Amino acid sequence: MSNQQRKIQRGWLFWHQWIGVIACIGMVLWGLSGASHPMMSRLQPAPRQFMPPLQAVDLRQAVPLPAILQQQAITQFQHISLVSLAGQGYYRIALPNADPRYFSVTSGAERVGAEQAAAKSLANYYSGLQAQSIRAVQAVSEFEPDYHPVNRLLPVWKVAYADAAGLRAYVDTEQSRLATLVDDRRAFLTKVFQFGHNWSFLQACSTLQLAAATLVLVLILASAVTGIILYIKQRKTAPYRLKRWALQWWHREFGLWVSLVILLLASTGLFHLWMSDIQQRRPILHTVFASDSAALSETAWSQLATGPVLKLDIYGRGSTLFWQIIPVSSGTQGLPSAQVAAMHQHHQQQGQHQHDQHHAAMSHAPAAPALWFTGPHEVTALTPEAYASAWLTIMAENTLPAIASVQWITTFANEYGFVFKRLPVLKVQTTQAHHARFYLEPATGALAANIDDTDGMEGFIFAYLHKWSFQSVNKDVRDLLAIFAALAVSLTGLLGAYLFARKRS
Repeated sequence: MSNQQRKIQRGWLFWHQWIGVIACIGMVLWGLSGASHPMMSRLQPAPRQFMPPLQAVDLRQAVPLPAILQQQAITQFQHISLVSLAGQGYYRIALPNADPRYFSVTSGAERVGAEQAAAKSLANYYSGLQAQSIRAVQAVSEFEPDYHPVNRLLPVWKVAYADAAGLRAYVDTEQSRLATLVDDRRAFLTKVFQFGHNWSFLQACSTLQLAAATLVLVLILASAVTGIILYIKQRKTAPYRLKRWALQWWHREFGLWVSLVILLLASTGLFHLWMSDIQQRRPILHTVFASDSAALSETAWSQLATGPVLKLDIYGRGSTLFWQIIPVSSGTQGLPSAQVAAMHQHHQQQGQHQHDQHHAAMSHAPAAPALWFTGPHEVTALTPEAYASAWLTIMAENTLPAIASVQWITTFANEYGFVFKRLPVLKVQTTQAHHARFYLEPATGALAANIDDTDGMEGFIFAYLHKWSFQSVNKDVRDLLAIFAALAVSLTGLLGAYLFARKRS
């Protein structure tokens, strides 16, 4: 080997070692926290119930809503829904800048303190615990350490229990659904994951958090690339030279294969990091507006309150109202399930028979809820296309994108995964640039997701190349491979750092 070649190799070795020292920090943090993620999913507390505790209400026998609004001098509302509390049906009326109010559907009488009572009842229903074990109840309007933005639903109620596990249930009283269950063990693992994977210790300054993570990811990629180049350049001499240095030999041989995993995980992680930042900076479309009570006329009520229903939701803006009605004849298939329960089933079920049962239960096409529009002088049945067009026009302040198609989404799959929480939703495909699509929840009017082709590509890459969420592979095998890969990355970084320190000691 010529002097020039030795000089080049020493240069590559110098940069590999010094870059690797800094990269080691990220490799250890991301590797160990990545290994904890499969454990987190398996340790998710399991709900005892999967569907909301709703009961049939015959609206023909119920006290008309317009009469209650008039008697109570309620001139505006944000959302009206039917809820079940202590075996009784209630109208839940969410008001602008005030706590929701509950009125009996049979007598019209108001129940004081019903919002907190409903939160306790839902928490007991989903957790399977008793009311006497409740330690504290708290309204949650912002995300907090135990309730991260990944849960998406706000506002919710936090119901804490005095059991040994320290269980906390987060429930959405508006839709009678479970947002998530958290116990002390799950909370600890989540903190570990947030610290090591999301670098929560820098979250006070998001710009610094993004810059630091980006820098370390780039250095990790550079370390992997320089390591591969060194392996190739030293392929003839290293096997003989390193025979008596076991750790160096293992770092070289083991590191070659791990470097391929590092290139895959670091590059997809870097892409996800920047795409997440871009998505968070997008303008927010408002989906909650004040509606005029006068728009809910006796005429509209008499035309739509024509029989037993399991679910009723009314919301809108000004004098324009949207109704979603799920009649008893639809069965429970039209109701949104507790999505944390769906996730738990997906992660925990073992055996093909159980998997088939779960798949059949989750993929059975529900009867589509009935959608209606009421204005000052009309009551109109809405197709999904008409609803999407009308509601998007309101949300987008009359700048409606051209709609190509609209379809019901009733299960989590493909680009609309567990992370989005809400079901059922309408997928609104537009003809905008990059084929932007909106996922709307007709029960609440919420925008569950706003995705374009770039987002879809990033979601696919992150799911299959970063998280290895291959549905055709047994979950136990996937988790073991993911844990092994994550630990191998950490071990390679630690070994390199040890060799660097020993050389200079």
